[in-house]
Amino acid sequence: MTETEFRVKYSKLIEFYQYIEGHLKYICGHLLADEEKDWYERLGELGSDSFGMLIKRVQKLQNDKQIIFFDEKELEDLNALRISRNYWVHQCFGGTDMTMIPVMFQNSELRRSEHGTRLIADLSAAVKWDEKLAEKMRGKQ
Repeated sequence: MTETEFRVKYSKLIEFYQYIEGHLKYICGHLLADEEKDWYERLGELGSDSFGMLIKRVQKLQNDKQIIFFDEKELEDLNALRISRNYWVHQCFGGTDMTMIPVMFQNSELRRSEHGTRLIADLSAAVKWDEKLAEKMRGKQ
């Protein structure tokens, strides 16, 4: 994979992670809505909650309201997505975990093909979750 191909796919991956965070905020807003404030007003209470905080908030709201919006497997999958997101955002080009080999390029080619393979797999998972969350959101309208 060329450096350009990698960087384009990487940008798309980050874009989809942002979509997913937005979907999770929307879902939290709906779960927080009550007689005092509608879902849109509740969005402001979420501020800049991170991916992980949004997952925890959904879990808490489900428990508090005794509803199931995400089953246990879906919550596990979202957490795995969060871990992948954190790798790509915080560690892939160096980070602090020195056991990880950072993404590097040599002569405009990806030095280790497994980084390209992982990027493609994680992008595919993010696209699927974006679609899945959009469908779940449609059910809440």
